[in-house]
Amino acid sequence: MFPFTNRILAILFAIFLIFNCSSSDTKDSSTSGGSSGNQSSSDTSASSRSVNLGDESEDGNCEAGDCENGNGTYVYSTGDKYVGGFKNGLRDGRGKFEYKNGDKFEGSFQSDQKEGSGTYSYSNGTLLQGNFSGGVLKGPGTVTFSDGSSLEAEFKDNANSNPGKFTRADGSEGECSLQNKAVFCSK
Repeated sequence: MFPFTNRILAILFAIFLIFNCSSSDTKDSSTSGGSSGNQSSSDTSASSRSVNLGDESEDGNCEAGDCENGNGTYVYSTGDKYVGGFKNGLRDGRGKFEYKNGDKFEGSFQSDQKEGSGTYSYSNGTLLQGNFSGGVLKGPGTVTFSDGSSLEAEFKDNANSNPGKFTRADGSEGECSLQNKAVFCSK
C-alpha cells in the first residue's frame, strides 16, 4: 500500500495525464456559441487538419485549389468539408465549413478557428449570428430558433448569455438568457 503522500502524487499525476492526453479539441472542434435548450449540436464532429502523430498523415485531402496559401476545398476523413481561404495550411479568411451532420458555418476564420463575424446554421434550423472569438459566439449575437423565436443578447461563452430580448414566434417579448444551452426567461 502506498503511503498517503504517494497516493496523492499518483492521483495528481493521473489527473494531469487525463487533462493533457484526453483532449483532441484543436482548431475547429470548439464550434459555435449557444444552442437552444432541447437542441444539441455535434460540436465534437468538427475536425481539425492537425497531423496524426501515429502515422504522420493528415485527416483529409485538398480536393481543389490551394489549401496551403490561397483558396481551396479541403475534405476531411469524417466527411466534413471546408471551402475558403488558407494561410500556412490553416483555415484563414472567409470560408464555409459544412459538417457531415448537416450543420454549417459561414464566416471568418483566423489560424484555423472561427474568428469575427459569422453565421452557424444547425441542421435543425437554429441559426447563430454574431461575432465569434476563439471558435465560439462571444459578444453581441442573435440565436434564431426553428420555431421563429429569437434571442438577442451578449454571449459570454459557448453555452451562456447575459439577459437579452427574447421574441417569441407569436411576437410577444420577454427578457431571457441562454443558460447551459437552454433559454430561461425572468417572467
